[in-house]
Amino acid sequence: MTGRGRPNKKIEERKLEHLIVRLEVEEKQAFKDAAKISGAPLSVWVRERLRQAAIKELDAVGHPISFFNRMDWGD
Repeated sequence: MTGRGRPNKKIEERKLEHLIVRLEVEEKQAFKDAAKISGAPLSVWVRERLRQAAIKELDAVGHPISFFNRMDWGD
């Protein structure tokens, strides 16, 4: 019999850091609604939006973007 559920990710694919953000109830609901409309889980939706904001702000001042070297570009 095979194992049930999702297989474990490789260690290099695991997300090990957490970010705790305090939100208003209405903010969180809006984020959940937007994530649902986009078809992404909430954590993925939030992470993608934070990455976009970080890229824009860091690039504007010529600061290196540390997560670029870890992103999978589908190549």
